Amino acid sequence: MEPMPFFFSPGPYVIAEGGVNHNGDLQLALQMIDAAKRCGASAIKFQTWITERVYSRKDSIKPEYQKLGTDPAESEFDTIKKLELSFPAFRQLKQRADEIGIDFLSTPDEQESADFLIDELQLPLLKIASQDVDNLPFLRHLGRRRIPVILSTGTATMAEAARAVETLRDAGCPRLALLHCTSCYPAPLGSVNLRAMTTLRDGLHVPVGYSDHTEGLEIACAAVALGAEILEKHFTLSRALPGPDQQASLEPDEFQAYVEAARMIQGALGDGVKRPCPEEMPNRLAMRRYLVAARDLPEGHLISEADIALKKVAFGLNPSHLDLIIGSRTRRSLAMDERISLDALMPGTE
Repeated sequence: MEPMPFFFSPGPYVIAEGGVNHNGDLQLALQMIDAAKRCGASAIKFQTWITERVYSRKDSIKPEYQKLGTDPAESEFDTIKKLELSFPAFRQLKQRADEIGIDFLSTPDEQESADFLIDELQLPLLKIASQDVDNLPFLRHLGRRRIPVILSTGTATMAEAARAVETLRDAGCPRLALLHCTSCYPAPLGSVNLRAMTTLRDGLHVPVGYSDHTEGLEIACAAVALGAEILEKHFTLSRALPGPDQQASLEPDEFQAYVEAARMIQGALGDGVKRPCPEEMPNRLAMRRYLVAARDLPEGHLISEADIALKKVAFGLNPSHLDLIIGSRTRRSLAMDERISLDALMPGTE
């Protein structure tokens, strides 16, 4: 079974994951939208949530990577609350994206935010974070809303990814893509396991992509070569800004190079049909060997294999004609290194 197509034009579709790198500052988020457009990103994406509905004030675990860019003594609830943007702020962000011509996406962390993004902002799809790969009630709700979904699969097993896909499909999700992901910030190269992306595609029959937390752009290029249709990469105006995700993000100049490299690789993949390209044809003529006389041959000479050499000349009969030529006689004399042509021969055997 072939994967059900998503709806992206040939790309890859590159998502600038603004995430929470705006630090709760609407003006900074607006600047990020403008910068993502200049970098050539297909979309700018943020995260939408109501802190009280996602994070507990007690006993929550603050990941180590978050401690690096925030006050380690501060609770996760308080850290996340400072990063939250309001629904009215998201209306302004969507309006700016529409005005400058870049797709606007966001990841909802709970049902009310998902409904806001669907009903009020009318987003074309939702990106769902790895943290919800096993949140089956939430996935069922999204499926019932019949909106296309891109689901990240960081920390997930194949069985968990399969269950998430089944849940979304059974609930009515019309289109679905999975992103392979290593939920480390940054992700060590030895833990990337890019082949898992093709395992998801082939095993679950979905378009796939890569949510990239590695440093640099090399892994993204490898992902595209392996069939990634979507790339997601954390994006910031400056890694010097405070915040939990800044250190695993690309700045604008780096992100532009990332987009250009990924699309260059996509263009180089071609259609998979083995044939010479038009640019190769002059070299094909110059590089191939053709049949020439190995020595001076008189008129009426019965040609043997010893009479023929394979040499580089501008054009002529290629080596596949050798067996047809042997046993023929020359119509006229041929000089050494002269191309052998069919009109210089007459059929015949000894």
